[in-house]
Amino acid sequence: MTEFYTAGSTDKTLVTHRDAMELRIPRPTVSTHSFRLVCDLEPVRALGQGLHADGGQFNWINFTGGHFEASWGTGVVMPGGQDSQHVLSPDHPSAPYSAQLSTRYLLKTTSDEDGPHYIQVQTRGWRTGPLEVMERLAASAREGFTGVAPTVDEYKFRLFLEMEIKRMDGSTPPCGLAAVSGSVDKVGDSSVPASASFQVLTSTLTRMKVHHSQ
Repeated sequence: MTEFYTAGSTDKTLVTHRDAMELRIPRPTVSTHSFRLVCDLEPVRALGQGLHADGGQFNWINFTGGHFEASWGTGVVMPGGQDSQHVLSPDHPSAPYSAQLSTRYLLKTTSDEDGPHYIQVQTRGWRTGPLEVMERLAASAREGFTGVAPTVDEYKFRLFLEMEIKRMDGSTPPCGLAAVSGSVDKVGDSSVPASASFQVLTSTLTRMKVHHSQ
């Protein structure tokens, strides 16, 4: 059952908009778990400063595979995805060594009787934290790292998530407004230098973009 609430007007509300502020609207709800995703990553490839020449660093990281479990199915991360990063310079005035991230990869479901289905995923966002923590985090993603990687409570990871898929029978994976928690860590043998793990809490008010197959 949909729950409604009223924001209500305040002494700062314009007279012309007080009635509108008293309108009942649906209360946003969040599921306890939408999906969990683990991506296997190759070592970071440093590309230099690029055209920005701002003292920062452009990085490229290939995805070699992975696994996901969701309320709407399970499957694998297809090899060939990538994470493109712009890491700000250590002397940046407001966000030293923070990283602007852009990823693009493909999920393949393995739990559908009429599948598999392919889901295109794109994210954009920021990874931020204290300079010393961000330096250790960047180093931990490089081949041959032997130090201590930061724990997940030492930095922040904020992403906008978009998913696209052809139309499927039944329910489709929710998307839109999503709260994502994640970490990057060493797992397994040296052939898998790092894995990124994400858990997504998804708003029920928005649905994923659906592409109709011909």
